Formats: sequence, structure tokens, C-alpha cells
Amino acid sequence: MVQFVSTVGTLISNQNRIRQNQEDFNLLTYRVSTGKKFQELKDYGANAVKVVDLRQDVTSRESYVRSIELTEIVTGAYNTALEGIIDGMQDLIDAADPLSTQDPNWAADNAVIADNLMLNLEANLNLDIGGRYLFAGTNYNSAPVKDLRQLSLYTTNDLPPTAGNTIEGANQIPQHTVDAGGTNTVESYHNSFTASGTIDANAWKQVEISVSDHQTITYGITATDDAFQNTVEALLRFKSATQSGLTEDQRKQFLSDARTIADTARTQLRQLQTTNGVVINELQDTKDLHTSFINNSQISLDGLTNVDPAAAATELSALQTLIQSSYAAISRQSQLSLVNFL
Repeated sequence: MVQFVSTVGTLISNQNRIRQNQEDFNLLTYRVSTGKKFQELKDYGANAVKVVDLRQDVTSRESYVRSIELTEIVTGAYNTALEGIIDGMQDLIDAADPLSTQDPNWAADNAVIADNLMLNLEANLNLDIGGRYLFAGTNYNSAPVKDLRQLSLYTTNDLPPTAGNTIEGANQIPQHTVDAGGTNTVESYHNSFTASGTIDANAWKQVEISVSDHQTITYGITATDDAFQNTVEALLRFKSATQSGLTEDQRKQFLSDARTIADTARTQLRQLQTTNGVVINELQDTKDLHTSFINNSQISLDGLTNVDPAAAATELSALQTLIQSSYAAISRQSQLSLVNFL
């Protein structure tokens, strides 16, 4: 009787061992096919919390990286547009310093140059990406600048000692007065302008982007900036020099004013580029930190969740041989005759 119990116990023990080996076999098969340690997060034990935290951090930082990359497209576009406007100011300075204005074609030729420079400025300030106008502040859906060629030219009443254009600040839309002391016509190059003293805070407003959990970056350049006010003023002064009915001294005065204002605008535009460059560098540095964290976290996650497929395959092969042997052994035990129990 004792021998019988012992044999039954051996059978049960072998069956349990085969069952455990089968579970190990299934796990190793999963590891070989997926390269992962476990299918269920709960099976990672104490490392489960680390796996969850790292995955959440990686997902969060990947979102920040995507936002930064979209913003980099915009800041890069700002830089390109500013460079084009700066080139235009240099062209104006060169054209406004002629050897002589006595050539019969000088006025007509330079009026064309002025119109082309205005078109260049308008195109750059009305730059849009995906229907979003970059220089419009938070008025994303509206082009900020009108057709500059339609602005009225200055008259001789606008020459010194008459006060020049006043640079607008705060939330007021830039405006300038044509024929000061005469009709005193108030105009603006900006599409938000409706009348003298027009206020539009959104036309001035910059944008904020969250680049990490506790860091935001303010960026954006608006068409209302001082640099563009002076750029338009320089263009208007230059084009005004091409109108008929001016004396040589009046023409030269307009050109001198245009050169001086264009030089100021060019300096201000370079300052905008510098400020934008700081934003570009900050975005890149933050993205690099996120990318480094993501890469390091992925290495840690791989260490926690991944297996060596070659090693798992070797274990699987050995376990398969062991299971086959166990089945053979239990088969022999189950076929024992009565003699074996006596």
C-alpha cells in the first residue's frame, strides 16, 4: 500500500512539473516571438511602477518634441522673412543714394523699384503656413498688411521741419499722417486699422508654447513692430521722392530721410532676428534634453521589458527537450503492472 501511494505521488508530482514546464514553455515562446519579458504589466512585479512612469514620461516628452518641431518651422520662417526684408532695406539704401536724379527716367524707374520693394515687404509680412498668418499676432486668420502700393505719397508739407511719423506702441495699430498741415490724412499699412487710434491687442500679441512641464517660451513677431513701421516709412519716403512737381532739394530731402529711416529699420530688423535666434536656440536645447531623456528612458525600458531572443530560444529548446522527457517518464509510470505495486 505504501508503494502504491508513492507511485501515485510520483505521477502527480511529474504532472505538476509538466504543467509548470508548459507554462514556462508558453512564456518563452512569447518572449521569442515578441522580444518582451511578459504580456501582462502585473507580471513585472516591483518594476511595474517604473515601467508605467517611464512610459508616461516618454509619451509626454514626445508630445513636447512634436510641439517644438512645429514651432521651429514658424521661427525658421520668421528668420527667412526678416532676411528678405533686410535685403530690401539695403536695396532701398542703395537706390536712395543716386549719383544724380536728373536722368529723365529716374523717377519712373525708381517708382518701379519702390513698388517692387513694397511688394517684397507685403509678401513677407503676409507669410502664412497652413493658413496661419505668422506676423498677424493672434489674429491668425487675417493677413496683417494691405497693398502698400495703394498708400498715399507724402507731400512737401511732410518734409522737415514738419514732424515725421510717430512710432505707435502698446495696442494701437500703426498709423501715419499724409500732408501734415494740409489735409492731415491718417492712413495705415495694417489691415486692422479702421480709424485714427484703432486699438487691436491681438495684432500685438505674441504666442506662448509649453516646452516642458514647468517651462513656457514666448515667441512671435508681429507686423506692428517698430522695425516694420520704420520699414514702411522708409519705403513711403523713397517712393514720395519719385513723384512729379518736386524741386531737386525736395527730392533729395525725401531720399535722405528714406536712407536714414531705412538704416534704423535695418538695425531693428537685425535685433528681431537676434531675439528670434534666442528662441530658436532655446527650442533646440529643450528638444535636445527631451530627446536625450527619451533615448535614455527607452534604454531603461528595454532593460526592464525586453529579453535576448537568442538566449530565450536556447532556453526554449532545452525546455522542450525536458518536457518531452517528462512526458516519456510519466507515460512509463502510468503503464506500470500490478507487479510493480507489490
